[in-house]
Amino acid sequence: MKTCKWMTAIMLCAGFSLSACTSDDGLSSPSETGQGQLTLNLVSGTKFTEDTRAVNENDYKNTDKYTVVVIDANNIEKLNCPGSEVASKMPLTMPIGSYTIKAFYGTETHASRNSFYVYGETQGSIKAEQKESVEVNCTPTCGRITVNFNEGMSTYFSDYKVTFKGTEALGETDIDWNKDDTEPWYVKLKEGTEGEEITFTITTTTKNEYIDKTQEATKTGKFTLKRNYAYKMNVNVTYNPTTQGDLKITVTIDESTNDKPVDIEVPVDWI
Repeated sequence: MKTCKWMTAIMLCAGFSLSACTSDDGLSSPSETGQGQLTLNLVSGTKFTEDTRAVNENDYKNTDKYTVVVIDANNIEKLNCPGSEVASKMPLTMPIGSYTIKAFYGTETHASRNSFYVYGETQGSIKAEQKESVEVNCTPTCGRITVNFNEGMSTYFSDYKVTFKGTEALGETDIDWNKDDTEPWYVKLKEGTEGEEITFTITTTTKNEYIDKTQEATKTGKFTLKRNYAYKMNVNVTYNPTTQGDLKITVTIDESTNDKPVDIEVPVDWI
């Protein structure tokens, strides 16, 4: 009888140990662990399409170059890798709760001719055993400006330029487009669909043969810049010798990012 009782005790202990090992090994269901799965897809929403000497804008459309960061509800990084590696790491196991996905590429400054910055962010939540697919759309945090002087500018003026200022990022600083410039300016802008207003000043020095003496004159105006839009500022001059050498400057803004560019005439005033 004692032997039987002893064997029974050994079997109960063994059964308890087996049960404890199964629990410690984590062989529980997804609902008990509180996890779900996240799959993400990167999309470039960059509308800029030109390649200049300073910036190849098509590089910003290649999401393989982006950095992708996924943060869970506990502010723990679950993923930090180049966009080229994202597909191989999907689906991503996530704890239940909220998450944040960020993707970015480039360098952000108040204004630059050498680079710009694209950024995308998505937030959501994961439920137990949930499989969620998320798309992250990355777009520039800037607007692009170029200036086109018509041929008459070099005919009537010995020197000329456009100075821009007035956005929040520019603050008290100015950026210039001189008569021989060709590279776009990428100007950082606030978030929002309304854009920001930027002020321009055109400074000209008239040649002697078109006025009694060499004279510097300025005209000013303003227009609205929006993120991910390219603006071409066309500066034109006309000369009417019958009105005592009258030189007239007109400005139009070509929103060339649009499929069908529309010229917007901007009034300019003498200062």
